[in-house]
Amino acid sequence: MANDLRYAIRTFRKTPGFVAVAVATLALGIGANTAIFSVVNGVLLRPLPYRDADRIVRVMTSRPEENSGLHSAGEFLDLQRENQSLTALAGYRTSLFAATVKPGEPVQLEGAFVTVDFFDVLAVPAALGRTFSRAADQASRERSVVLSTEAWRQLFGGSPQAVGARLRLDGEPHTVVGVVPSRAGWPAEARVWVLSQRDVPPSPVDQADRPEERDVRYFEAIARLRDGVTLGQAGEDMNRLAAVLQQRRTRTTEQRGIRVTPLREFIVGDVRDGLLIMQAAVALVLLIACANVSSLLIARATGRQRELAVRAALGAGRLRLVRQLLIESLVLGLVGGLGGLLLGAWLVVLLVGILPTGVPRTEEIALDRTVALATLGVAIVTGMLFGIMPALQASRAHAGTALKQGGERGSSGRAGARAGLVVTEVALTLVLLASAGLLVNSFLRLQRVDSGFQPGHVTIVTLLVPTTRYPTAAAQSELYRRIVEGLAKRAEIESVGVGFPGPLRGDNASGTFMVEGRPADPAYLPFANIGSVSGGYFEAIGVPLVRGRTFRDSDGADAPPVAIVNATLARKYWPGADAVGKRLRFGTEADTPWIPVVGVVGDARQMGLDQEPPPVLYIPYPQFPLPFTTIAVRSAAPEATVASLVRAQLSAIDPELPPGEIATLEWLLNRSVAEPRFRTLLISAFAVVALALAAVGVFGLISYAVSQRTREIGIRMALGASARDVRGLIVRQGMMPAIAGLAVGIGGALVGTGLLEKLLFGVSATDPVTFAGVALFLGGVAFLASYIPARRATLVAPTEA
Repeated sequence: MANDLRYAIRTFRKTPGFVAVAVATLALGIGANTAIFSVVNGVLLRPLPYRDADRIVRVMTSRPEENSGLHSAGEFLDLQRENQSLTALAGYRTSLFAATVKPGEPVQLEGAFVTVDFFDVLAVPAALGRTFSRAADQASRERSVVLSTEAWRQLFGGSPQAVGARLRLDGEPHTVVGVVPSRAGWPAEARVWVLSQRDVPPSPVDQADRPEERDVRYFEAIARLRDGVTLGQAGEDMNRLAAVLQQRRTRTTEQRGIRVTPLREFIVGDVRDGLLIMQAAVALVLLIACANVSSLLIARATGRQRELAVRAALGAGRLRLVRQLLIESLVLGLVGGLGGLLLGAWLVVLLVGILPTGVPRTEEIALDRTVALATLGVAIVTGMLFGIMPALQASRAHAGTALKQGGERGSSGRAGARAGLVVTEVALTLVLLASAGLLVNSFLRLQRVDSGFQPGHVTIVTLLVPTTRYPTAAAQSELYRRIVEGLAKRAEIESVGVGFPGPLRGDNASGTFMVEGRPADPAYLPFANIGSVSGGYFEAIGVPLVRGRTFRDSDGADAPPVAIVNATLARKYWPGADAVGKRLRFGTEADTPWIPVVGVVGDARQMGLDQEPPPVLYIPYPQFPLPFTTIAVRSAAPEATVASLVRAQLSAIDPELPPGEIATLEWLLNRSVAEPRFRTLLISAFAVVALALAAVGVFGLISYAVSQRTREIGIRMALGASARDVRGLIVRQGMMPAIAGLAVGIGGALVGTGLLEKLLFGVSATDPVTFAGVALFLGGVAFLASYIPARRATLVAPTEA
C-alpha cells in the first residue's frame, strides 16, 4: 500500500489540472458539510451544560386553546408537595433588572426571579461562592442574587470580592452570593438570578403570588426527574395531578392539563427541523460533487487503459488494480477533506455571524474535535464513494484489446456508468432546486403579508418598571402618564403611546371572558389575548380604528371600564353585527361588571407575520396596569434622536429607570422573518452551487461521451448524414438519462420536500407550479449541456474525424 500511495502521488504530480479541479470540487462539498455540521453539533448534539441534563424537564400547563405553560401560585405549590416523580421542582419568571453598583449608573440586565430549588434542578456548580439552597437560604429569605460570569465581569470587573458585596437591583439592595458560568444558566439569556422571598416567584400582578391563588398564571417551572422515573411515568403522574387540581378550582372549571417536556426539546425543538434540512441539503451538494469527481476519474481511466492493461498482462489481478485506483481516490478525498476543513473553518465564522437571533446555543458552535473527526470520516467515505465505480470499471480492461493501437477506447460499461452519473446529478439537483423554490415562494408570500402596522418612522422601546419603587397600580399608571405626556410635548414626535404586548416582541397576556347574550360554559369560555394600552398607542404603531373610538384620558382607573377589540374578535363573537356597544366581562360571578366595547381596531400580526391575528381585547392601561410595557413613538426624526429623547424623559422622571431594547418597528419586522430568510438564502445558495456543479458535470460527461464518438460521427457524416440529424441523435441520447434523472428527482422531491411542510407559509410542499418550473429549468440546462457538445462535434470535418 505504501508503494500504491507513492505511485498515486507521483501520477497526480503529472496531472495538476485534474487534481486541482477534483480537490476544489471536493473541498467545496466537504467544506459546506463541515460548516453546517458544526452548527448542528453545537445546537443539537452537544450535551447541555448540566449534570444528567436528560433528567431535566420543563413542566407546563395547557388547555385546548392555549399552550403557554404558565403556572399559578396555588397549583404550583400543590405540584411541589404532591408529585411522585420529581426530585425538585422550581419556578422562575424572567425579567429585566436595573443593576446599580455605582450610584447614578444603572446597567440593565436580563434575568429571572427564581425559587430556592432552582439551581438544585440545574445542578450547576458555582464558579465562585455558592448558589441558592434550602439549607442556606430557606430560613433567612434575604435578598440574594447569583450572577453570571458575564454580569460579574461587567459589574465588578471580575473581582473575587464580588461575593458578599451589595448590589442594588431596581433600587433594592441585594447580596451577591455566587457566580455561575454564563453558558450554564437558564434561561439562556439570563445574566442575573434573584431569589424570591416567597415560595413562588414574585408576581407582576397584585396578590397573584398568594398560596391560595389558582387562576392567575404568570411563571414557568423546571424540574428534575427522580432516579429511575421515565418521562412517560412522569407524564402519567402529571395527568393524575391535573385531575386533582381540576377539582380544587373554585372560580372556573376550565379543563387544563399538565405535561412534561425534556429541557433539550424545549431549547432546540423550534430549530431542529430547519437545521436537519440544511444538513441534508449540503449532503446532496456533496453527493453531486462526488458524481462530478467520479466522472473525472472515469475519463481519466480511459486514458490509462494501456497502463492498466500492461499491469494486468504482468500478473496484476483485478483486486490489485482496484486497490491502486481506490488509494488514488482516497488521496484525493483526504486532500479535498483538508481543503474542506479550511473552507469550513471560514464558513463557520461566517454562519455564526449571520445566524438569526432565535437560534439557541450559538456560543456552542465551533469547529471542534468532533467536527474535525467527522470531516475526516466524510473525506474517507467520499473517497471510497466517488472512487469505487471508476475503479471497478477501469479494472475490467481486457489486456489484448487495450494494447492494440487504435483499439476502441470506450465501452458499454463506461457508457452505462456515465449515464448513471447523469441520472444521479440531475435527480439530486432537482431535489435541491425544488426545496429552494418552495422556500423562496414561501418567503415571498410571507413578505407580502400585511402586518397590520404602518412600520415607517416608528420606534419601539421596552420598559420594565421596578415594582419595589412602583408597587401599586396607581404608581405604575402615573409613571406611564408622565412618560407619554412628556414625550408628546416634543415637536419632533408625531404621536406616542404605551402598550403591552409590544408589536412582534413575542410577549403575550391572555384570559377568558363572557359575552353578554351568549350561554356561558365555564369549562370553555371565550378566550383572547389581552392588551393594556393608551389611546395614542394605535396611532403610534399605525393600527387603524375601524369603528367607534380609541381610549381617552377620561378612561381612568376610577372611570367605568371600557374595552376595544380587534376585528378578529369582533367577527368571531358578533358575526354580522356591530361590536361597538356590545358588552363582555371577566369571570362568571354575577357581581363582575359588564364592560362595553367602545371601539374596533384593525388586526395586527402581533406574534409574527406567519401567524394569523388572534382575538385581542384591549383595556386602558389605568384600568389594567402592568409593570412592563412598550413605548411606541412615531417620528420622522432619526432613530438615534428618538432614543435620546426617550432616555432623557425616563432619566428626568427616574434616573434609575433605564430603557430596555430600543428598535425601529421596521427592524422588528425584519427580525421576525430572519429565520425563514436565513433558511431560504442558505438552501438557495446550496441549490445554486448544486446547479453549477450539475451543469458542469453533465456538460462534461456528455462532452466526453461525444469526444469518444468522434470517429463514429465522422463516418456518419461521410456516409451522408446531415449535421442536423447527427445533432438530433446526440441530443436525444444525451437527454435520455437527463429525463430519467428528472423523473427520479421529482419522485425524490415529492418525498423530501414533505419535510419542509412545517417551514412553509402559504404554499404546499407539492406545489405543482414550483415543481414544473424547476423541472423545465433543469431540463433546459440538460438540453444545453447536450446540444453544445453535439454542435461542436458536427463542425469537425469528416476527414479530420
